[in-house]
Amino acid sequence: MAYAGTMPTLPVTEPEIDEFIAAFEGCTLPKSEWTHAAHLLTGACYVHELGREAALAKMREWVRRYNESVGGKNTETSGYHETITAMWIRLLDGLRREAGAMDRAEFAALAVERFASRRDVFRDYYDFDVVGSTEARMRWMEPTLKAFE
Repeated sequence: MAYAGTMPTLPVTEPEIDEFIAAFEGCTLPKSEWTHAAHLLTGACYVHELGREAALAKMREWVRRYNESVGGKNTETSGYHETITAMWIRLLDGLRREAGAMDRAEFAALAVERFASRRDVFRDYYDFDVVGSTEARMRWMEPTLKAFE
């Protein structure tokens, strides 16, 4: 059965996560379910499965597709944001290395627990409005305050 947005919280079991990711990649996930925490869960699953670079490539592709499927546009001023996406994948990759061996569901839960309340973590790394920057939206910009570990 396809994910129909009936789950009140993020998925926690491997089958629930599989269903959630399939709904996201199938562009059937309700827009209201594509929250910051859902981005984190998805990115964490990709990092766990693929490693940093492949996870970033997959996130780039599917976030853009998903945005368009729900009526969004990926432009210089809206939609997909390269620096923010790459920053989160780097942070998730660092967490993965720090956490050690664990299964995907455990790692996804850890990522959501660690970062769901930190939507503004980019402020620790950038001394400018990275979210509002057209240049940062279109291409990766190195952090200006401190490096990612």
